[in-house]
Amino acid sequence: MIGGVGHLYQGDLDLGRVAVERLGREDLGGDVVVEEFSYGAVAVAQRLQELQPELLILVGAKERGRAPGTVERRDVHALTDEPAAIQGAIADAITGYIDLDLVLDVAHGLGGLPARVVTVEVEPASVAPSEQLTAIGEVALARAIALVRVEL
Repeated sequence: MIGGVGHLYQGDLDLGRVAVERLGREDLGGDVVVEEFSYGAVAVAQRLQELQPELLILVGAKERGRAPGTVERRDVHALTDEPAAIQGAIADAITGYIDLDLVLDVAHGLGGLPARVVTVEVEPASVAPSEQLTAIGEVALARAIALVRVEL
């Protein structure tokens, strides 16, 4: 399963939505589900519980202090099981906030994550309101999509 997480129309933070729009037009195989996950972390956790995928690939942009346009693939391990942290993540999620880490924390806390989870993250060049990705974001998006294909 491929899920795109983004902040709608917030420059490069919208990259996850754009990625799954593009991937959804490709023939990735009949068993690959591609969905846009920006609708809320709790609902995403419920969707994951419903589908029970063997693999989840989350794609999106996340500010982590890297050089703009950096594309990073990481295996997700060792998420917190601390009840207060999980409760805090769920509280953030019900306010409408969304990002890669929050989706992971909430889905993990609610028991929805599959055994294998990979993120493909891009460091945004701009987070200002915009309906377009930046030129740097577009280049990074192409690299991110290529990494997603490798995971399949």
